[in-house]
Amino acid sequence: MKLAEALDVFKNLIQKADTKSELKIYQGFINVLSNLKSRTLTEEQVKSIELKLSTLNLMDDSDNKKKYFSKKLNEFTTYLRTEFSFVTAGYYAGVGMIWGMVFGPGLGLTFGTAFGGGTGMAIGLSMGAGIGMVFGMMFGAVKDLEAKKQNRVLG
Repeated sequence: MKLAEALDVFKNLIQKADTKSELKIYQGFINVLSNLKSRTLTEEQVKSIELKLSTLNLMDDSDNKKKYFSKKLNEFTTYLRTEFSFVTAGYYAGVGMIWGMVFGPGLGLTFGTAFGGGTGMAIGLSMGAGIGMVFGMMFGAVKDLEAKKQNRVLG
């Protein structure tokens, strides 16, 4: 499926969308596809992307369009990230926040138990989650800025 054809599919789906969440998914596809179309990609890269679009079966009529196209958008952006190092806007900030939320409470709990027993554990856990999230988002924002400078951000 050509990039232009895929764009047309999602422009038509936007007109038939029932909910805002469906619109958001279709708009996400349109943003990514428009950005890819405006880039100077090699013929081989374009063929690879068009082959992936063909394997996504975007013309299938599903009962739950929101769920179906959400999975397809995730699959497509994952493909673009692994094959071409393209990421969506805010990708690294989101990943950094998740990692901060995973490791922050553990570190906070460790320091909380060392300094205050039961109350220290509660305070350390909550502060660790907050601080971890902030540091993760800051690290992610730096990585997002770096990706933007390298022209790897889609949409």
